Amino acid sequence: MPTDPTAADSTGSTAPTGSTDPTAAARLTREYLSGLPAGCAPERSCEGSALAGDIYGSAFLTRPVFLGRGESRELGARLSRLYDLLLTLPDRLFDGDLRAFTTALGWSPAQISATLRADGRPRELPRSARADLYREKEGFRLLELNGGSPLGGWDIALLNEALLQEPYTASFVQRHRLGFTDGIEVLLNLWRESFPGLGPSANPFVALLEWPGSYPAMERHLHRMAGLLAAHGVEAVPCHLGQLEYRSDGVHVAGRRVDLVHRWFVINDVDTAEDAALLAPLTEAADRGLVHLFTPLENEVYGTKAALALLSDQRNRSLFDQAELEVIDALLPWTRLVRDEKAELAGERVDLLRHALAHREDLVLKASSSHSGLDVLAGWEASAEEWADSVRAAAGGPFILQRRVRPVAEDFPAPGGGPPEPAVLTWGVFLAGRGYGGAYLRGTTDLDSGVISSGKGGRLGTLFLCDDTRGVSGRRSRPGSQLGATSEPGPSGPGQVDGSKR
Repeated sequence: MPTDPTAADSTGSTAPTGSTDPTAAARLTREYLSGLPAGCAPERSCEGSALAGDIYGSAFLTRPVFLGRGESRELGARLSRLYDLLLTLPDRLFDGDLRAFTTALGWSPAQISATLRADGRPRELPRSARADLYREKEGFRLLELNGGSPLGGWDIALLNEALLQEPYTASFVQRHRLGFTDGIEVLLNLWRESFPGLGPSANPFVALLEWPGSYPAMERHLHRMAGLLAAHGVEAVPCHLGQLEYRSDGVHVAGRRVDLVHRWFVINDVDTAEDAALLAPLTEAADRGLVHLFTPLENEVYGTKAALALLSDQRNRSLFDQAELEVIDALLPWTRLVRDEKAELAGERVDLLRHALAHREDLVLKASSSHSGLDVLAGWEASAEEWADSVRAAAGGPFILQRRVRPVAEDFPAPGGGPPEPAVLTWGVFLAGRGYGGAYLRGTTDLDSGVISSGKGGRLGTLFLCDDTRGVSGRRSRPGSQLGATSEPGPSGPGQVDGSKR
């Protein structure tokens, strides 16, 4: 499997390198739309895919989205550098005290107890996350970074395969030698890099593990994931935490010893001391090396919106050097914890709550650890009274304020093959190891939507990777090749979108 979409094609040949042409994907989009036959509706082929009617909803974007391979590599590298900075926050702000860090993030005592080791030592964590981004005129802007394993989109290659059943799209992909990322291959590679004992020749037995209360809603999705893993030679069983057995030799389910647990539940599932007690035996077994856990809840410490607020906070800028500040400023919009205090904005000290009440058209209020577009209030969609009440209620709690990001619209055919109409996208881009690991999209023609989700008319989409090098000749990937796309993946120590738990 190639280790980077820009490094090799499906035969292992080195791909061309050179300067990136930022207009390549836009030109390809214009060509796709200009040649689209009347009445051609690629989304119809998606409606019969295995993804339809599941957690992703049943509405699909009316064309594929394109992204340059070089641009994907650059974006993955930038996200990786930002993730590196998030991992340093406990040391920079709290002298390495993880308990103080998670308390500052607004986590409850039960959540902290369930997540951290008793002695507070950090674990070695897999580098797995998904960034949810909007694309402004100046480039991508980060809305949130979901850390860990319960991420929607691992199976998005099914949508690429469905689009290739439509003749015009298939011909276009072949003519331009486009490729796409197989998220299951990316996931398998992350498992192997995170746990070296799971080499290519290993035959692990995997538990796809949900929280008991969430399992019924996720069961169909987990069974589909098990089928996709089986196609790659990995046996996996969907289950919930209450079905695990703990024996002296390890963790068992359905009478069999589990080699790896892929966690699908999130920190918000852990609400009480009883919840923490339910999780404790699994965490203890993983810490003792009796089972591989992908990923510990500790991964989510670095995937909260509150952690982004600490990274963005003007008061912490002196802790970063100029190169690090450039990474933060290039990706992260103004983001702050909701506190009744002074904050620096555009060089001036302002009352944060008063500023928020006066500028609701330009702000979003979000719960720090929520997912799937839940607990998000866009100021421009709220009345002045609702906004004021919500901001005041959030003060001092696990909530953040974030500058409104205004995404650039792209043209999509109207459903059923109609004329093009503008739509805005949320990009869900995977960080796998230290680089780009694939992406999936949500789109809506409501250009002012505060949340792009299936519940608000959002359509699911996927992308194909195109050549965006200029001035250099070389082989490109074969038509429609599935490029497993990670870049130097490996373990590391220390909103607006829906899908799966996140």
